[in-house]
Amino acid sequence: MRQGGEATATATAPPERDRRGSLRLPPWLVAGFSATLGRALSRFSLFQRFALFSLVILLVGAYVIGAYVSQEIGDRVINRTSALTALYVDSFVSPHLQELGSGHSLSNQNITELDRLLTQSSLGEKIVSFKVWHNDGDIVWSRDPTLIGMRFPIQHDLAVALDGGIQTEMSDLSDAENVRERVAWDELLETYAPVRADATGEVIGAVEFYQDPAELNAEIASSQRKGWFIVGGSTAVMYVLLVGMVAGASNTIARQHGNLQRLAERNADLAEHVRRAAVRKSETDELLLKRVAQDLHDGPAQDVSMALLRLDSLSRSASATPAPVPEVDLMRSALGSALNEIRQICAGLRLPEMEAMELGEVIRKAVEEHKQKTGDTVRLSICAGLPEVGLATKIALYRVTQEALNNAHAHGGVTEERVSVSVGGGSLGLEITDQGKGMFVSQEHPRGRQLPGSPLGIRGMTERVEMLGGSLQVTGAAGTGTTVTATLPLARVDEADV
Repeated sequence: MRQGGEATATATAPPERDRRGSLRLPPWLVAGFSATLGRALSRFSLFQRFALFSLVILLVGAYVIGAYVSQEIGDRVINRTSALTALYVDSFVSPHLQELGSGHSLSNQNITELDRLLTQSSLGEKIVSFKVWHNDGDIVWSRDPTLIGMRFPIQHDLAVALDGGIQTEMSDLSDAENVRERVAWDELLETYAPVRADATGEVIGAVEFYQDPAELNAEIASSQRKGWFIVGGSTAVMYVLLVGMVAGASNTIARQHGNLQRLAERNADLAEHVRRAAVRKSETDELLLKRVAQDLHDGPAQDVSMALLRLDSLSRSASATPAPVPEVDLMRSALGSALNEIRQICAGLRLPEMEAMELGEVIRKAVEEHKQKTGDTVRLSICAGLPEVGLATKIALYRVTQEALNNAHAHGGVTEERVSVSVGGGSLGLEITDQGKGMFVSQEHPRGRQLPGSPLGIRGMTERVEMLGGSLQVTGAAGTGTTVTATLPLARVDEADV
């Protein structure tokens, strides 16, 4: 029985301000803890973080399950013990308590039998204290004679028994009627059981008895140790299996990542070798074009010039002829046109000496040559801070500028173009714009979009830029002009000659 239970609960309740203070942490403390935890976890690999978090989760889960199982084991053992003891009491003690249905006292014969049961039987070995309660709260009989006839308020545990239930719990012996028990024990297993009339089954009283919990606690502790061992062992096996599986998968992923990284490095090396070879080929092609231009100039051009001189000489010697010679004039015109064509081809094939020129000078040279050849107006914009570039980059940008301006003049139907060179976003950009005819739909391929200018020239510009790791884009629409944009990464154009 629990006296003063409500007062105790009220006295031990924590103050409201303490509850609020324990739940609210300063924001700076939470933020600092989160940042510190984040920095600490960033030092671990993904597998190590998984192993740590899974260990914490499994340990918390094992603790919750173990605590629940342990509590259940204790409750079940206590309930089983109290039920068996209550059944034993009901079977052997209740027949000697039937007088409670008609009075507040027991006969000497029944008292003698109770003394014998509680001292000379196996029941007495388990029960260290015994009380018989009347329905009105009087103690009718007790192993402590000083309590017989005393009345105490009917508390919860006794009320449950008087209503026909069984109430069992571990008591700290703090109730007023437990004076004798407190002297010898710190705690006892307390059980309240109803006493029923044999004839009607009506509750006519209750018995309260206490048992030494040593044996019971030992049984509970043994069962709980087994439960903790099973839960802990299962958790350890699950953790080892889980971490082992993840470790195997992590090692496989790491090996595959290493293989892919090595393959990517080999591919990058191969791509770099190919790019360097392409750049060297571009320079070699330019040297070859220069030689072809020189051979054209020194060979066919000289022969055509000599033929023109001979025709002029023949024309002067035959000036006395009264009739003109149309064939001679036709030959002179054809040879003159061929000589001009050869000279233009030579001029287009021959590159200026770019070794000592800066990139801005190279672009300006291409623009000036176009203006001299076509008479067009070209607006040039070159930003400051252009990087030092190798010969291959100068050649590529010179040819792109030359080809784009020629396409704008020949196919765009314009006499004004705009060229700009800029640096930004880790790349070098060259843009040639006109306001001419722009892109158009081919009559042969009505579903396809065609680019202005020679497909061979556009392909050549694209290949030159892509060999340097860049990209070339031609945009526009019919009637709105065309824009040619070449973009080269600075990581490549900053290189000297490869």
